[in-house]
Amino acid sequence: MINKIIKLLSFTLMSSTALLSSSIVISDESLASEQIENIVVTATRNEQQQQDIAGAITRSDEEEISLTSHIHINQMGTRFPGTWISRGNGQEHLTSIRSPVFTGSGSCAETLVSEDGLPVRPTGMCNVNQMFEINSEQASGIEVWRGAGTVVHGSNAMHGVLNVISPLIEENYASIGVGSNNYKNIRLGAKAQYKTGLWQVAANGASDGGYKEDSGYDQQKLSVKNFYSLKDIDFLTHISITNLNQETAGYIKGFNSYKDRQSRRENLNPEAFRDAQSMRLSSKIEGNFKGYKWSATPYFRKSKMNFLQHYLPGQPQESNGQYSNGIQTNLIVDKENMDIALGIDLERAKMYVAEVQENILGIANNVRFQGKHYDFEVDSKQYALYANLNQKIQPDTALDVGVRLEKLDYDYSNKMISGTTRDDGSACNSTDGSCRYFRPDSRSDSFRNLNYQIGILHNLNETTNLFARFATAYRAPQINEIYRLQKEQSIDDIKSQNLSSFEFGIKRYSESSQVEISAFVMNKDNVIIKDTNNIVVNDGQTDHKGIEWLLSYKLSSRLTLTNVGSFAKHTYSYSRLYGDIDINGNAIDTAPKLISNLSLKYEGTKSLTSELEIVHLDNYFLDPQNLHIYPGHSIANFRFTKALKNINLSGQITNLTGTLISERADYGFGSYRYFVGEERGIFIQIQREI
Repeated sequence: MINKIIKLLSFTLMSSTALLSSSIVISDESLASEQIENIVVTATRNEQQQQDIAGAITRSDEEEISLTSHIHINQMGTRFPGTWISRGNGQEHLTSIRSPVFTGSGSCAETLVSEDGLPVRPTGMCNVNQMFEINSEQASGIEVWRGAGTVVHGSNAMHGVLNVISPLIEENYASIGVGSNNYKNIRLGAKAQYKTGLWQVAANGASDGGYKEDSGYDQQKLSVKNFYSLKDIDFLTHISITNLNQETAGYIKGFNSYKDRQSRRENLNPEAFRDAQSMRLSSKIEGNFKGYKWSATPYFRKSKMNFLQHYLPGQPQESNGQYSNGIQTNLIVDKENMDIALGIDLERAKMYVAEVQENILGIANNVRFQGKHYDFEVDSKQYALYANLNQKIQPDTALDVGVRLEKLDYDYSNKMISGTTRDDGSACNSTDGSCRYFRPDSRSDSFRNLNYQIGILHNLNETTNLFARFATAYRAPQINEIYRLQKEQSIDDIKSQNLSSFEFGIKRYSESSQVEISAFVMNKDNVIIKDTNNIVVNDGQTDHKGIEWLLSYKLSSRLTLTNVGSFAKHTYSYSRLYGDIDINGNAIDTAPKLISNLSLKYEGTKSLTSELEIVHLDNYFLDPQNLHIYPGHSIANFRFTKALKNINLSGQITNLTGTLISERADYGFGSYRYFVGEERGIFIQIQREI
């Protein structure tokens, strides 16, 4: 099997080399001395040149983040190939990387979200909105790894990894900003050297009055870092704290209702809210021992969230939280023409979930009854071993092989009555007396998973590399999937999801251009979905294939044209009847084929930078039957930044033409539903060095 994969990778590279050798017409001699180094850390937890990685990874640096000055992480997501961070209300979002936007059952943990390589949440307790728990607004970089993760990532790195590089303060500053919908923010950055090392603080707060009625949010984020060296050992300690208080607006209903200027401002759920807090503390310790580079990163995490599930009948309220700690380790054995990486990752967590419905839905003994639905705790322990070999097999060709073995143990404790009754033990109004919610008896479960990767990287010349990669990925069931059940479900039927991926591509970097193109095919098994009886099952299969690109070219010394995009098909590959329609071969809902970002950047004299950006989202189906559709949209944004001595003035106009769009659409409970996009917005930011 392994030999066949290596032969396939080698054949792919040789074929690509022959094709490119006859088609590349740009002079390598004129560009060889101008090769650009792009440093990334997500693939291995160590610094690497982007062009030296057998995989698809793209980085946005601090300059690009500052120019974008995003109010919502969606505005950064469009700058990465194959990525759509669908914007919900307030700071809510759903992330897709080389995938559809996953909604409903099984929608969580399809991508791994991390900060400085540390997952934001413990394995088993993902949060689809977890980017609001990271200070991305002041980040020094954002990296997106597309496709199956590497052996350092483990569970949840199915379709990709989104890694935020924490703030790095170069100069002390303070800034204030204002904008549409009564938006205000303040951002601070400071650093100072003491005997205890270099300290830095990055903090920001934002308040948004909301585009829709009775909506808006207040948000605060703090990042404190300490850099300290003791002999040959370096310490980087980081504490991150976030708080979000949001008045949430729900979707609006009715075909094309997002085009009605009055309806799109309405909030049908003024009672909805989301309160979320998080804290993470980590200390990366690294050094060298007899030529071996090593690192160990112990960490502690805490988070809690309380929100109203306004999108469900009965509107139950959920409370969840977690306390977790662990350690990541890494040892690099650097030999001539060969690097070996070894590591052990350990984690333990205490997680809890509770759901209470205060409203009576119809009759008192409705299957969605008034009262407590769930109340449970889960203690988890995770153990992982990984190894990776990078070996030069020819002067210009390297083989990358790795494997990871991971074990996850759950100890589940039910804090209320077991079974499908009401919380007081009485029956519901159904044919068998069962209520909708099933609470299993306290129990323990264990999951073992293995993933591996085989990649080949070939240097075509000093500026151009080719790569091919086969990899597998997995994600263990989340605690909400395995213990927050509905009647007729069985825990024993829920298994880990598995994904296999093959891709190949080209990377070219020079002073005047940047090219990243990759093509991929992925197959996924044990997909968690709802069947026609509205029961969550674990037997779905899906296929994913497409092409992604980043093409950037300097038209002149001041103008740069960049296009980032993807064209992909995401389909169901198993038979299942939905309303007498077999979905086998159908497009997965919320999966636009074409996603594109076209930008023209002007870097003028007198420290002026401006950018015109056009973002396109293709049409997509809203249901598995492919009966309902959203037509897609295109919007334009304009941004600028101007330096004036020790003051920097920046601004942006979002949705320049005021196009009426829906950020995301779906079809459920017999109706079109739209999360409307905001119309034209104007934002100004003033920053001063202090």
